[in-house]
Amino acid sequence: MSWLNPFARLPTVMRAEEIIKFAHSRSVRVSMKSSMRLSKLKRTQIREIARLKEFTRQVKSKLRLAVESFPSLDRIHPFYYELADILIGLDRLRQALGSVYNCIPLIDSITKKHIEAMKLSDDYQQIRRSRSAAKGRIASVLRATAPNLDLIIEAKKTLSKLPGVSSDVPTIVCSGFPNVGKSTFVRAVSTAEPEIAYYPFTTKNVIVGHLDIDDRRVQVIDTPGILDRPMSERNEIERSAIAALKYLAHVIVYMFDPSEACGWSFDQQMNLYREVQRMFPLNPLFAVFNKVDITPPDRLSAARERVPEAMLMVASEGRGVTEVIEAALEEIELVSDTDIVTEAGS
Repeated sequence: MSWLNPFARLPTVMRAEEIIKFAHSRSVRVSMKSSMRLSKLKRTQIREIARLKEFTRQVKSKLRLAVESFPSLDRIHPFYYELADILIGLDRLRQALGSVYNCIPLIDSITKKHIEAMKLSDDYQQIRRSRSAAKGRIASVLRATAPNLDLIIEAKKTLSKLPGVSSDVPTIVCSGFPNVGKSTFVRAVSTAEPEIAYYPFTTKNVIVGHLDIDDRRVQVIDTPGILDRPMSERNEIERSAIAALKYLAHVIVYMFDPSEACGWSFDQQMNLYREVQRMFPLNPLFAVFNKVDITPPDRLSAARERVPEAMLMVASEGRGVTEVIEAALEEIELVSDTDIVTEAGS
């Protein structure tokens, strides 16, 4: 489903020096056949003008490819729009794309002036020098915009790795602190294969899995752990998790670790739970206690008093997983009153 990512199929963008070398290589191959009855001066004009035109054509095609292949930033899904702003900075990216594209008229102007000079010259050595000077000036233009090309390359590399998501598919988003078991749950109920490890911050990107119910498909998303602190203090990973919640979630599954083996206290997890409730008041929100098998009875009892509606689960063993996913599916009205049999990886 990566093809759903609007940045997934961006073509390779060359750096400034690569464009210069590529265009030069193509231009020197140009060999214009002309009648020997023409003077050496005229033959030189024809050949050198053709080489300059080819150099210019190759440079412009690479610059256009870098800019025009990028999707319109104002037309992409808000999820991708916000992630692009978080990871790259849309103002920086727009400026870079515009600056690269604005090189094309300047290159045309340089080429035109030097071709006119070459046509008027009566010295074949001067014609060659003029062609060389034109290529040098165009190379200078490229080197001046090299940081912009580098930013576009960085953006392509980063954004192409984003998961493919569909805004038209019902979506269950898992949220909570790092290491509470979100990845294990997503892997248990969907096609996703997130990395599973027993330390915080394993999930570095939003991971999308899919669950098929009859002829309908549901997205199940594992977000990076989002910490209990002000938005201005959150890092890029945490903000990407919030973007997923904000733009994709039909249902939110908030996972607690009442054992506190995740490294955060239950009070901290409660604070984040309340924040998610405040930020997404219209989204159905399911509280789930995971790792109840390793939670001391008195601690689990105290947690249940504070969140009596929470469901119980041991995701690593598959216990309670079916009940949680069925409750979420019922909320988005994808299931009937009949029993649902779900299998991991279906």
